[in-house]
Amino acid sequence: MVMARTLSSSTALQLNDLERFYTEARRATRGADSWVAALRPDAQVLNTTIAYQAGFSVPRLPAGGWLNQGESIYFSTSGAVVKQPFIGVMAAQLASPVDYNVVVAFSPSVLDKAVAKQAPPHHAIVAVVDSDMRVMSRSKDPSKWRGTEATWDMKERARTGKLGYQPSVTLDGVPALTYLSQPNRYGWRTIIALPEASLNKEAGRAAANAVGMAIALLGVSLLFALFVAHSISEPIMKLKDAAEALGEERVPAPSKTGILETDLVAKALREAGLRTKESAELLEARVNEAVERTADVQQKLAEAQKREALGRLAGGVAHDFNNLLQTISAALHLLTPNVPDGPPRRMLDSASRATGKAAGLVKQMLAFGRAQKLEPAPVDINDFLLRICELACKAAGPNVAIRAHVEPRLPAAFVDSTQLELALLNLIFNARDAMQGRGNIDIRAAIAGGEAYGVSTPAQTRFIQLEVQDDGPGMDAATQQKAFDPYFTTKPIGSGTGLGLAQVHSFARQSGGSAHIQSAPGHGTTVQMFLPSTQAGAASKAAQAAGAVAPARALRVLMVEDDPLVASVVLPAIEAEGHDVTHCASADEAKQRMQDGNRFDVVFSDIVMPGSTTGYDLAKWCSEQVTPIPVVLATGYSAQAPDPDVLVLRKPYDLKELMRALQEASNGAVNMST
Repeated sequence: MVMARTLSSSTALQLNDLERFYTEARRATRGADSWVAALRPDAQVLNTTIAYQAGFSVPRLPAGGWLNQGESIYFSTSGAVVKQPFIGVMAAQLASPVDYNVVVAFSPSVLDKAVAKQAPPHHAIVAVVDSDMRVMSRSKDPSKWRGTEATWDMKERARTGKLGYQPSVTLDGVPALTYLSQPNRYGWRTIIALPEASLNKEAGRAAANAVGMAIALLGVSLLFALFVAHSISEPIMKLKDAAEALGEERVPAPSKTGILETDLVAKALREAGLRTKESAELLEARVNEAVERTADVQQKLAEAQKREALGRLAGGVAHDFNNLLQTISAALHLLTPNVPDGPPRRMLDSASRATGKAAGLVKQMLAFGRAQKLEPAPVDINDFLLRICELACKAAGPNVAIRAHVEPRLPAAFVDSTQLELALLNLIFNARDAMQGRGNIDIRAAIAGGEAYGVSTPAQTRFIQLEVQDDGPGMDAATQQKAFDPYFTTKPIGSGTGLGLAQVHSFARQSGGSAHIQSAPGHGTTVQMFLPSTQAGAASKAAQAAGAVAPARALRVLMVEDDPLVASVVLPAIEAEGHDVTHCASADEAKQRMQDGNRFDVVFSDIVMPGSTTGYDLAKWCSEQVTPIPVVLATGYSAQAPDPDVLVLRKPYDLKELMRALQEASNGAVNMST
């Protein structure tokens, strides 16, 4: 769905450049089980399963209909190009009028694998049907029944809403007890058929077990009666019983037979049994304690391994994804000034906002996976909350009241301002959704100590306590326990990612603080963040105000970027500001250019590139030259430790920020040389 939505907003599609869109679609589906098709109302004009052909057009089949907005999912037994069953995810082009629909399709065998993993008991048959009650996947003979309509009685039950278990006959003609589920948002349903023969066999087995157990209990009762009779008739049998009890690690019962010798032996056996019981209980307690400690360690290890895996996954995705976002945002920056006000301009503004949201989502992934390097700085909480509340009030809706309460003379917080903004917005929007768009949200900021909240700090360390409180329905204990887990959500499918609270928790922990939830059903929810404070906020602002900004000048820029998409939009943007730009695809090529005698005012380079030299290596090499050359680096994601002496821009960066960084780096080099 994300791929279809993203491709439907492609600039190439809006410009009717199908060859370029074909290249983008092939790149997007590389290594996946899916393919892409572009549709017009009456024909299919592109399909990534075959080579691109200019003017290609085949009559489109009516399976998926035509969308003027939004997206849908449909099942087809055969396509116009791919002559086999497939499931298609369709999204309308983000333009007006809509000239194209984009379909991302995949084989139902993917669904077959998911169904096959369920392993239902009692030889049950599992089937997934679409909104027309056609079989898309089946645990038994999926290829034979794919595309076949469900039986008449199942269609009638779906039409009349008779869900749950009822007797029926499967497509194979097998009598069964069949379960019909509720439809999901796309009208899909699940059918589970339990064959009556298997159920009858299981019932017979249970009855046989019950009869066997009754016979066994009767036999035990008879043996016990005989044992009691013998113990009463023969005093010596009591000693035998005591010895057997001791051998079975039981404490012998007190015994008085009237015979001194047997009573002394019985007493000794009982005392031995008591000592054995005490030793066994002590051993059991210590074993249980060791098991609990081991389980706790294993749980913490599993959590650490899960977050480490999430971090590796997030970091691997971030680099390429941020390069794509950089290309899109830079292209939008270049196009926007040349487009007059109207629908096209609003489309570009919407695309720019969507790019910002995508960048924020990547930061959330990196944050809870701890792959995002935080950049803490003093943040004035008073000013920060004023800006956040103004932004959030518009997004939360007219029926949600947002109020901020800030303690007087509150020191600045020492945190990453971007991640703090993302965390607060996540909490505000979670509260809005919990209250179903109607209620009160209170944000409070005050001084707090870290000792009571599980934060190990010196006694004099002061923390900022940020609270977001709502008067929604609240959470039960089970929900609170899982609330901070990545991808856990109580929202309906498609309404939440489960990343919001995970980002809040990881951000607070990475910043040196903590996060907690206080909630109860019917009493609303309060989420608390404890963040480190600093007194350096005012000094930092004064230093910034005292700093002089050097005038801008035309620069000779050596741009090192291996991604052709990024280079194709960033290079013209730098040249549009009056600078002379030379492009290299690797750091090794850039070093050769400078060794050949070419002179540059500043080097702008990516960090992760092909070849033997990274961006950090290039920056170090430039600083060691007879005449050092200033370097500005950019990265979508890098696991390499940052160099504090090199300015690094995080993709997707703003082009104005890039121009300012190039000027500052160049002016710094000029000042050092003079």
